[in-house]
Amino acid sequence: MFWLHEEDLPAGVGSELFSAMHLVYIAFFLTASVCYTIFYKKLDTRRRIKADRIVGSLVFFFGLCEYGITALVGHFTIYTLPIHVCSLNFILCMLHAWTNTARPGSFTAKLHSFLGAVIFHPGMPGALAALIFPDWLYYPYWNYLNISGFMAHGLICVYGMSIIINHTEVPDRMRVLLRDLLNSLAYISVGAVVMRIFDKATDTNYWFMVQPSYSSPLTGIYERSGYSGYLLAYILTTAVVTLLWYGLRCLLLVRRVSKK
Repeated sequence: MFWLHEEDLPAGVGSELFSAMHLVYIAFFLTASVCYTIFYKKLDTRRRIKADRIVGSLVFFFGLCEYGITALVGHFTIYTLPIHVCSLNFILCMLHAWTNTARPGSFTAKLHSFLGAVIFHPGMPGALAALIFPDWLYYPYWNYLNISGFMAHGLICVYGMSIIINHTEVPDRMRVLLRDLLNSLAYISVGAVVMRIFDKATDTNYWFMVQPSYSSPLTGIYERSGYSGYLLAYILTTAVVTLLWYGLRCLLLVRRVSKK
């Protein structure tokens, strides 16, 4: 069962949403994120750089396991490319971690800043949504896609906590927040258009631009209202999540300033 891909799975070997093991994974990564936040805040700059590189590399490692094993078992196709929002973050987290000593003002420093904005949003909300509504539950828990799916998405959330902490400690924090918001909106807008064109040309469903994922709460809307209703709900959900996510970050910054 560990090596089997979707096409080779026998019927009924998966698990249900919010089953005991699913809740264990959610609780584990929520706890890990809190503990890592406490641990990270106590580190000096040199140790933070090392911590970022370790966790960022672990995100990439589990993503590599997912796609590398899929290639080894002969199921790596145009439908399994690492170009979903979270799959891209498997790579972006490592790139962000290993550009964290760039000279201020350099291209690499600007790239590091842009990657941080993208990982914060849509990376972290996307990974959190994937943990709560995973689209790999039709695999048994001891399957490599199930294990690597939970580990990689959970570690994106853990890694993102370091970005939040570092962003609250920079000077001119509100300017940085606005810059990151504009960067993330540009990334989402361009990415959505590119992925919709790619999905239509290849009959794929990257970024879930064609239909909701397995276990998505938007599935009911898609079944009742079709693609147009689903797309509207998708856009509205993204807008609400963006407002809430950046609103939370803004509140954290205001709270930090008020303490000084």
